[in-house]
Amino acid sequence: MDLQPKPVPEPPTVARYIIASRTSPRLTETLAVAEKVREALQHHSDGAAVFAGKTADGRPLAGHGHAFIFCEAAADGHIRYVTAYASMGFDRRAQRALSHLVEVWGYRRDHKMQMVLTGIGRPEDFGGLRVDAGHCPLLAEARVWVSHTPFVPTRHAKVTRAGKPKRDDRGLQIGSPEHDLRRLLAERFPEPIKVESVPETRFGGRPTRWSSFCTLRKRGGGRRSTAVSYGFRIEFDKPVHGPIAVGYGAHFGLGTFTPEALS
Repeated sequence: MDLQPKPVPEPPTVARYIIASRTSPRLTETLAVAEKVREALQHHSDGAAVFAGKTADGRPLAGHGHAFIFCEAAADGHIRYVTAYASMGFDRRAQRALSHLVEVWGYRRDHKMQMVLTGIGRPEDFGGLRVDAGHCPLLAEARVWVSHTPFVPTRHAKVTRAGKPKRDDRGLQIGSPEHDLRRLLAERFPEPIKVESVPETRFGGRPTRWSSFCTLRKRGGGRRSTAVSYGFRIEFDKPVHGPIAVGYGAHFGLGTFTPEALS
């Protein structure tokens, strides 16, 4: 008789929705939409830590294990999918809240967005590059990633008393957007071999500047250094698994990257 204990299955970390509304917000409204989605999930879960980002007594959770809310656009630039990701996992209480989320109100005055849950699982269940098959490219594996939503730095560029830029060993100004991006990536990813600035994204063949995105939260805090936002192309020596989301508002859909082939 086999008396070995059965392994406990890992909790799901991903919930993915498709937008069923006839009209949906544009990707430039990611921050407002993600805030409302998290607000709804907090309501349905009675303030579960994985959505609130803090314990029952109000202490912030350490690290980035709590929920990220990602928005993905169709070719026309309107949000087609919303994905919740939390590396700490969704317990049964959180899963019930995810299953109860069917609509989100008020991301733009009294507008309503209808949401259909397509599944709850692990990144490997959803990640991939076949967008036409419903894959989530933000959860894919790739060597080169490009900004999907703008990166908002969390630190200010450093200068000497004489007003000259303070630079690190690579010659980067300390606290500059690229320096801050590299610092934040280093918390969870290998050092990129190349980082390049990207001035805009494109929807339906038309350019959209990063300044077109909403990048200021209406509620809550978060450290940000400037009102200016940026885009980047980052290249790693080997493929890395997404999601990649860093900087101010990263838990609300800002600072996300997608594999270059889909940018």
